[in-house]
Amino acid sequence: MNDHHHSEDPSPPSQNKQEDDKPVDLLPKTALQYHPRVGDPLDLLVDIGSGVVVGRSDSFHRKYAAAGLGMIGAVTETSDDVLTSLFGMPVQLDFVSPHVMLVAGKRGSGKSYTLGIIAEELALAMERKEIEVAGVVIDTVDVFRQSVAPNEDQVDLLEKWGMEARGFSFAVYIPRRTYAGLPDEVKKKARLYPLAISPKELTASDWGFVLEKGGQLSTAMDNLMGDVLESLRKGYVRENGEKVSLKRDFSIPDMIQCIESNPPILELYQPASRTAMIQRLRRADRLGVFHPGGTSAQDLAVAGQITIIDVAPLGSDAHTVLAILTNMLCRQVLTYRMAWTDEGESAREELPPTWLIIDEAHTLVPKSGSTPAKEAIVGYAKLGRRFGCSLVLCTQQPSAVSDEAISQADIILSHSLSHDNDIKALMQRAPAVMPDMFRDKVFISSLPRGVGVVFDQSTENKRGFLIQVRPRVSQHGGTDRLSALFEAARLMIPDEVELEEPEIKGAAAPELLDEDIVEDLPDVPRPPLKLSKEDWVVMDAWMKEYIEAYFDGQKQEYAITEEIAPREEDDAAKPLLEWDFTDTDALEEYTPAEIDGSVVSIRRFGPITPTLLEKAIARKVLYSPVTHAFLFSRDSTMRETTSIVRTDIEPHLLVEEVVSRMGTMGIQVDSIKDSEGFSFVLLRKNGTRAGLSVGASGSMTCVVVAVVGDSRKEVASISNQLSELTEK
Repeated sequence: MNDHHHSEDPSPPSQNKQEDDKPVDLLPKTALQYHPRVGDPLDLLVDIGSGVVVGRSDSFHRKYAAAGLGMIGAVTETSDDVLTSLFGMPVQLDFVSPHVMLVAGKRGSGKSYTLGIIAEELALAMERKEIEVAGVVIDTVDVFRQSVAPNEDQVDLLEKWGMEARGFSFAVYIPRRTYAGLPDEVKKKARLYPLAISPKELTASDWGFVLEKGGQLSTAMDNLMGDVLESLRKGYVRENGEKVSLKRDFSIPDMIQCIESNPPILELYQPASRTAMIQRLRRADRLGVFHPGGTSAQDLAVAGQITIIDVAPLGSDAHTVLAILTNMLCRQVLTYRMAWTDEGESAREELPPTWLIIDEAHTLVPKSGSTPAKEAIVGYAKLGRRFGCSLVLCTQQPSAVSDEAISQADIILSHSLSHDNDIKALMQRAPAVMPDMFRDKVFISSLPRGVGVVFDQSTENKRGFLIQVRPRVSQHGGTDRLSALFEAARLMIPDEVELEEPEIKGAAAPELLDEDIVEDLPDVPRPPLKLSKEDWVVMDAWMKEYIEAYFDGQKQEYAITEEIAPREEDDAAKPLLEWDFTDTDALEEYTPAEIDGSVVSIRRFGPITPTLLEKAIARKVLYSPVTHAFLFSRDSTMRETTSIVRTDIEPHLLVEEVVSRMGTMGIQVDSIKDSEGFSFVLLRKNGTRAGLSVGASGSMTCVVVAVVGDSRKEVASISNQLSELTEK
C-alpha cells in the first residue's frame, strides 16, 4: 500500500454517503432550538449535496467532493435575507487534510461532548474507507470510555437528525493495575486494554514531575535520579562485585536496587537523600502504570482505530501520567512520520497519520509553567500537519493554553465563555472575521449548551458562524458501574500484579523471558532510518535531541540523506512515487549448494511459548552479523519475515521442506554458516536474498525465514507461500 501525505485517497464521489445530484436535507427547527438572527452576511463553502464544509478550500473540495467529510452539527443562525440563509444546513468537517483545531468552552458548555462527536465522525469516515488514519483521545475526566455503547437516551432527537444510536469498537486503555483487578467479562465488554509506561521513556526531568508536586526535585535528588538512570543504561558493579549489565528496559524495582547497591551512589549521596528517593519511587510504583515493555505509540496509534486513553482511576496523579504519556506519543509519532528506511516507507507505515485529541489541554500545555508534555505538544502542533498528523486541543480556559500551540490552529470552535481573558484570547486567535455581535461578552457567555461559534482559516476573510453540534450516537460520560469498579480495583489491587498476555491485538503485557534467550540475543542495530536534510532543518532543538536519544536507546542507526523526504507538499492526498532500484546482484556469479538437513545445527531451548521461540529465532536471523551482512549488504531492499511452527516433524526435515519449497520458487542455497550456536542457511535468486534458522522446544519446531529484495510483490509472494507450511 502506498503511503500518503495526509491519508488514504478518499473513495470516488459516486461511492460516498451523499449522491451528487441530491440536495442535503436541512435540519428542522425542532432540532435547532436556538436560532438568533445575525445581520452580517454569511458566505461559506457550501456543497449542495453535503452542506457547509469546514477546513477545505474550494479547489480542494472540488477534487474530493463529499469524501472524507464528517457531520459535526448544523448552522443555527438565521438571516434577514431568507434567500441567503443557511439555517439548518449540516456542517461537515474535513478529515482528509491535517488540521490543528481548538475547541473551547466553560465547564458544562459541551466542549468534551464535541470532542466525542469528532471521534465518532473520524470512526465513521474510516468505516466508509474514505480515510486511513489513527485517532487517539487523551481523556483526563473519564467521559469518552462509554463510546462503546449506543446513546439510547436520545433516540428521538437522533431521529430528527436522521441518525441512529450505535456504539463504536474503540480501544480503551486504562492503568495496568486497574485493568488487572477487573473481571474478564468486564474487560471484554468494555474493550479495555492495560496501559503501562516503561520507566526507560522518562528523563530525569520527567521523574521530577512524577515524584514531586510541581516537578521540582532538590538539586541532590535531581542529580541522584540522573546517576541512577545513567547507571542502568550503562551498567554498574554492585558492592559485592556482582556485575549488572546495561539495561535497555528496566523497572522501578531495578532503580531502587541501583540506589541500594551501586557504590558510587552510596558514596556520593547521603542516606537521607537515598531513603527519600526510594520512598518516592515506591509510591510511583504503587500507581501500577510504570512497567517494563510499556505501551508504545504503535499500540495506541493504530490505522483504522480510535483509542481512548483513560487514566481517571489514577485520581490526582492522572495529569502527570498523561503528560508523560502524551510526551512519548507526540514524539514517537512525529519521529516515525518524518523518518523512513531505505525502501522509502517502512518507518512511516509503523505509525499512520494520527489525529491526537487532547481534553483539558490547559493542564498539559499551559501558557505559563512547564509540564512533561508541553514542548512535545507544541512541537506536534508546529510540525504535525506537515507530516499528515492532526491535533485537537480542548480547554475551558483558552487564555491559559500556550500561545505557541493555539497560534497553529486553523479551525476554532468555541462554546460559551465567561471570563474576559478567555473571550479576549478567542478574539485574538480567531482565524476568521468575528462579527461585532459575537464580540459582546453577554452574547458569548449566554450561548446555550451545545451551541458554538466556528472560525475557519480556509474561509480567508469570511466570518465565523454559529453551529449547533449534533447529538452523539454513542454514549457520553463516565458515571456508571464501571467507574465504581475502577475505584474498587484501584483500592484493592496488591502492589505486585502479574498480567496474562491479552488476546486483544495491541494490548501491552509483560513477557517472561527465558534467561538463556536474553543472553543469546546481541544488540545489533537495525538497518538505518534516514531523515532528509530538509526535515532536519525544520525540527526544533528538542526534537533533534529526542531523535538522537530515541535511536541510541533503540540501538538503531539513522542517517542524514541528500534525498528529499518521500512525501507530497501540496494539500492533496497523493500517493508517493515508487522508488526505482537497480539490481546489482543479478550480475554476480555463484554456484547453488545442495543441502542435507542433518548438517544444520538445531538450537534447542527449554520450555517456552511458541511466540517467544519465534521472537528469539527471528531476531537471530535478522541481526546476527552472519545474516545481517548477507541480507542487508545492499542499500535498497523490501523485507518480510515468516515463521513456520510445527509439532509434527523432526527439525532437520522441516528445514529440508522449507528449502525445497523455496527451490520451487527459484531460490537456491548459497551457503550454510554456523555462529553462536545457530546454523544459518543463506539463499538467493538474482536480487532476492533469504536467510533462515531453526530452533526447537520440546516437540515444537520453528523455522524463521527472512526474505529481502527489490520487488515488494515478489517478496510478499515468497512469504505467503512459506506461511502455508506452518502447522497443518
